[in-house]
Amino acid sequence: MIQPPLLALAAGHRVRPRQTPRYRPKEIQLHIPVADTLRRFVKPDWKWAHYPAGEHRDIRTAQKLKAMGVQRGWPDFVLFDRSGRLHALELKRQGTNLTEDQEDFQTWCITHAVPHAVAWSLDEALKILAAWGALRIRIGGAE
Repeated sequence: MIQPPLLALAAGHRVRPRQTPRYRPKEIQLHIPVADTLRRFVKPDWKWAHYPAGEHRDIRTAQKLKAMGVQRGWPDFVLFDRSGRLHALELKRQGTNLTEDQEDFQTWCITHAVPHAVAWSLDEALKILAAWGALRIRIGGAE
C-alpha cells in the first residue's frame, strides 16, 4: 500500500523527494509559429521552406526519402534572400543540442560564409530572422 509522504516518514520509511517534471514543448510547437510568421511577414523578395527531415517515419518511408536524396543534418528552415544567398535556421527543443550531423552542416556553413543560426525559442528565431533582414516588421530593435 502506498502511503502519503508524511505517513511514510512517521512510519520510519525513507521518502524520495518528488521531482516536478519540467515541461519542454516539442519542436513542432516552435516550428509552426516560425512558419506562420514567415508566411505573414517575410519580405516578398525572400524565399523560404521548411526542410521536413526530422520526424519519425516508418522504415520504408525513411528508405525512400534517403534514396530520393534527403540528408541528415540539414536545417529546419532554408531561406534565400533576393541575391540568392542561403540562410539556414535550425530550431531546437529547450534542453537539446545539435546532433553531430547538424554540427557538421553548421561547420560547413561557417566555412563557406553561409548565415546559420540556432534558436531554442520563438523570440530567438524572430530576432535571427529580423537580423537577417527577412521580415517586413520590426522585432526587438532589428528591422
